[in-house]
Amino acid sequence: MFRGEHHYSLDDKGRVVLPPTFRRALGTTVVVTRGLDECVAVYAPAEWARNERKLRALAVNRRDFVRFMLSSAEDVELDKQGRISIPQHLREYAKIEREAVVVGVGSRLEIWGLENWKRYIAKVQAEAPHLASDLQDLSI
Repeated sequence: MFRGEHHYSLDDKGRVVLPPTFRRALGTTVVVTRGLDECVAVYAPAEWARNERKLRALAVNRRDFVRFMLSSAEDVELDKQGRISIPQHLREYAKIEREAVVVGVGSRLEIWGLENWKRYIAKVQAEAPHLASDLQDLSI
């Protein structure tokens, strides 16, 4: 289970460090793909395999979504310093330039460009009372 928010700088090769606790759970290879909110989604291989099976089972009328997710997916190795290289097309999609935010979101990680993350958090904070009213049963 991944959780937390971690801020890092990308190096000149487009690599970002993953937090040590995340690395231990991920192993040496991850799958990166487009996330739904202009971020990069990062999965452990076993989790990605489960999701890919579900995607392939979707009805034909969902093929645009399947194509959206699968066409950008790539296996990426963690280097000895715990970094992954984010492919250029995914950095462009997520608007990740020099500063990145690595976020744990349960079964996956998300990597956000800092400005996108700030906008997203501001939006969620503005909607928090409404969002929280739908979650009263969780005692949060």
